[in-house]
Amino acid sequence: MAFRIAVLIHLLCVCGKASSRKGVKCGGILSAPNGNVSSPNFPGLYPYNTECVWLIVVSEGSSVLLTFHHFELEYHADCDYDFIKIYNGISEDEGNLLGKFCGDISPPQFTSSWNVMSIIFRSDRHVAHRGFLVGYRKDMCGGVLTGLSGIISSPGFPVEYSNNADCSWTVHVSNRTVVSLVFLDFQLENNEGCNFDYVALFDGPTVTHRHLGNYCGGNRPPNTVTTSNQLLVVFKSDFNIGGRGFKAYYYSGECQQVFTAIQVNFTSPHYPNIYPNNINCHWTINLETGYQVKLSFTSMELEDRNSLTDECDYDSVSVHDGSSEADPLLGRWCGSEKPPSLLSKANKVLVILNTDRNSAYKGFSASYTGVVPVNVSCTRTEFQMQISQQSLPQLERDSVYLGNPSCSAQMTPTAFKIQARFDNCGTAAKKRRNITMLVNTLYIDFSNGKRRNVQEYEVQCDAQRKVASVSLITAEVRSRLNELARQAKEAETQPIVEENSEPHDTSDIVFISICVLAVILMVIAIVWLVLL
Repeated sequence: MAFRIAVLIHLLCVCGKASSRKGVKCGGILSAPNGNVSSPNFPGLYPYNTECVWLIVVSEGSSVLLTFHHFELEYHADCDYDFIKIYNGISEDEGNLLGKFCGDISPPQFTSSWNVMSIIFRSDRHVAHRGFLVGYRKDMCGGVLTGLSGIISSPGFPVEYSNNADCSWTVHVSNRTVVSLVFLDFQLENNEGCNFDYVALFDGPTVTHRHLGNYCGGNRPPNTVTTSNQLLVVFKSDFNIGGRGFKAYYYSGECQQVFTAIQVNFTSPHYPNIYPNNINCHWTINLETGYQVKLSFTSMELEDRNSLTDECDYDSVSVHDGSSEADPLLGRWCGSEKPPSLLSKANKVLVILNTDRNSAYKGFSASYTGVVPVNVSCTRTEFQMQISQQSLPQLERDSVYLGNPSCSAQMTPTAFKIQARFDNCGTAAKKRRNITMLVNTLYIDFSNGKRRNVQEYEVQCDAQRKVASVSLITAEVRSRLNELARQAKEAETQPIVEENSEPHDTSDIVFISICVLAVILMVIAIVWLVLL
């Protein structure tokens, strides 16, 4: 509460400074349950070089609904001249930005995800129009939701909802995507036909659009995906008998994706620009049975850990070894700590980005590769490999080979098979942890006409023990293998250097020099005695 009061005082000071600096009285803190906000001099022309900041604060547990009645500002493709900005909370954090608007097309309705909303209006020193008039009201039940994701719940959830409730939520996301709705909890009065208390879903913004279903009782409705970028959720209760109500997440297509391709790069929303506040985004990786998922993060920049708990309590990325939050957690990260490469136990991984309503940063970029299930074994003389055709349904036999394309796989009705002697296909003896292993590279070529994509797997055999292994060669593994090769090369050349250095041993030269010097001295001594 003290923090919120400080924020309000700070923003009030900012509004006061902006007004006095520009010589125009505008902006302020609005706390009435409803009201209007307009540009200075509306419906006349707004003044040049003006900045106004309004902060709308309603009672806790409510939201703010904005509706534009008139809108007419100077137009620019990027709204760099005159513009209005709408924030889902305080305006000091760009992660709260709901939109930036100019021109003469009215912005849509907006509903905040909590009890604070900010409006900023700026004009430059050229060209003025009539400006805008926008109405706001405290909204306890229903509204227009425009974020990438959010929560819809019955009034007072999880406390029993009130009788005679009539709520409508319109979810409106980007034109390029669709809306997904997932119910987390659901308990309404149960009756056949769901005519008393119910939730109704429509594939569009009004009840005239395609009816997706009526739901009541204690069973959660199925996950719903629209065919357009809008969804209408209606909740109604009658005059008696209730329940704890419902809670659901909605997601735009940018915030909930399912990947089935063998290899994909993905990022947090708006990356490398600032991600939105107050979102819960899911990326589900779902590959063919038998695959494992190799997940790597190339960059990470989120809000830092809580300094008191040293936990990722604010914004975080979580990875689960499966398709739901109930599956084992592989890790949770925040700040600028870069997660290590992760390998799933099975063919599914869930990545979740959670952000709160305050600070926001660049987010993350990540990529994954499906690790093909290769069954490899070896004898004292050869490799034997087998890959199910179910894992590689689109590939021909020459797309799978060992060492070089001439050693391609054979195809059976169910599998790709490779049987190769150690003296063929480029197999070589190499040191691995001071053990001599027979090593080669298995290539699986997923390339198409547009893009080259070849996966590499290192296959190893300990011929004495007849034990084989296979591992995906990632960029990290490639760097490690190059280092091992460099060390091996140095080890091979070291004895040669020592042999070449042996002739340079100076001990014999010193001994001979001393003997020669002794002989010379002796000759001198004899000559001196003769002369005497």
